[in-house]
Amino acid sequence: MINILSNLPSQPGIYKMLDKRRKVIYVGKATNLKKRVTSYFSKRNIGVKTSILVENIDDIEVIITKNEEEALILENNLIKKFKPKYNILLRDDKSYPYIFVDTSHKYPTIKFYRGQKSPKKGYFFGPYTQVNKVRYMLNLLQKIFKIRSCENTFFSNRKKPCLQYQINRCDAPCMNYITSDNYNESVNNSLLLLQGKNHSIIQKFTEKMDNYSSQMKYEEASILRDKISMIRTIAKPIDIIENQGDIDVVSVAARESLVCIDVFSIRNGINLGNKQYNFKYSQLENISSALNSFIKQYYLDNIPPKKIITSEILNDMSIMEKYLSKKYNKSIKIILAKRKPYSNWMKICHKNTCDRLNVNLLNNVENNFLDPLKDDFQRIVESVLCFDVSHLSGTNTQGSAVWFNNEGSVKSNYRRYNLSTVKKSDDYEAMRVMIKRRLQRLIESDSLPDILLVDGGKGQISQANNIVRELSIDNILVLGIVKGHKRKTDNDRILDSKFIDITHQIKTDSLLVLQRIRDEAHRFAITGQRKKQLKRKYNSKLDGIVGIGEQRKSEILKYFGGIQGVQRASIEELSKVPKINENLAEKIFNHLQNQ
Repeated sequence: MINILSNLPSQPGIYKMLDKRRKVIYVGKATNLKKRVTSYFSKRNIGVKTSILVENIDDIEVIITKNEEEALILENNLIKKFKPKYNILLRDDKSYPYIFVDTSHKYPTIKFYRGQKSPKKGYFFGPYTQVNKVRYMLNLLQKIFKIRSCENTFFSNRKKPCLQYQINRCDAPCMNYITSDNYNESVNNSLLLLQGKNHSIIQKFTEKMDNYSSQMKYEEASILRDKISMIRTIAKPIDIIENQGDIDVVSVAARESLVCIDVFSIRNGINLGNKQYNFKYSQLENISSALNSFIKQYYLDNIPPKKIITSEILNDMSIMEKYLSKKYNKSIKIILAKRKPYSNWMKICHKNTCDRLNVNLLNNVENNFLDPLKDDFQRIVESVLCFDVSHLSGTNTQGSAVWFNNEGSVKSNYRRYNLSTVKKSDDYEAMRVMIKRRLQRLIESDSLPDILLVDGGKGQISQANNIVRELSIDNILVLGIVKGHKRKTDNDRILDSKFIDITHQIKTDSLLVLQRIRDEAHRFAITGQRKKQLKRKYNSKLDGIVGIGEQRKSEILKYFGGIQGVQRASIEELSKVPKINENLAEKIFNHLQNQ
């Protein structure tokens, strides 16, 4: 269970708690999966029901989602599917609301819709989690584009304009006050807004809001700010759900002799969760052949949708398409996730599969957490001490030292160091001071570690080597872990005390153990730093993010209409803010999630 909790992602999603028979006993959602799931195992303020639930938990599975709203919808669907023992099952089984654009009439309508979607002519948008926002958006569409909301029978029997025309909410197409072409142009603009593509509307509102603000007309500016916030909520990229828009997203990840495959079922635009498969693939040539073999077998027993999205090119793609189409008497396409929206779906699904693979590899290691290091470094390894330095643009430097033994992390041996006396941005000096202070104390208690790990390269390793020599410490192995290209963990490198890259000389299990220890040291340092930062008198939740100054902070707040909108935004939504790239968006997202 320790391995499971420590490897949970700090992202939005759902979690499934399973008993010893692999039966789902509870499903929940979270904005931050790591914080939420870990809270169940806290001894403070735990209720009777929760304590009974925890006693019956044998395993935990998670599914990462783009945002909290998607997690809410997925949670609802999984509760209906599994009917877990410890969830409350509601008798009122209402579905989520949609916005329906009915194009069967010469003058289309835009309506509120709830229930099973029948094969109507038009477009469904949703599902949405908050009814008031859907109704607000419908009202907003009427205000901006003046689209009719009446029923066809009411429309055909009008002899004069109705009240909607009089209050400037409709152009009265029933009385031919607007041409069909102009009306359809308004409908098309509404579709663009619902798809999140009409940036000109948002830009226009933003310019008006700035003008009102400069004229000190704050009430009018706040009204426009609220409208922008609502439009952002509704207008984020949503795919048009057509009558036969069901898909399966098949993602695969492999390492060593283990391959993990997930099949995510998306029906009517709703993520219904995933089926998980693990198997050995030592006899298979590569990851593509593993996926090719899996799909052949899986869809012999499972009816496929019309579209199957894969992360890898299949050897027999065209043959398989023909076979499945013939077998199930419908056109079936196997699509490589290279372009949007398929690449967006695959990105989040593949993240789930990779996380599950890492957890499985760690769980395959026996109870001794440090066992993989013994063979690679040919010594008994019973303890590892790791150091990390963190600062905000060179200020507020803070260091951390974390300790791991065979059972995992030893929190009582964790230490934080306020390094205010160290010269600004001098990471090497900060590392030197911190290592010397910690090792001197450990010499006194005769409890030196077997491995000293530093987060960094040559400079940090040199400081560690110098202190080890200065204190005349023998039989301690110094290692450094260097962040990979674009800070991706797949590109991390391990250097020994002579600065030699030994990444490819050690097994993947050892690399995973060292990465986990490094990540914990970084988490511990940055958590302490953020706590200290929050104590400052004047503090914004966006302060302290490297690369975010006053101008960018203003742009972000203006774009989302306030800090609440920023906190609800996904990485994809943050990256759409002017001058905010994907890497910076990820920093902002992680910073807010960890507060």
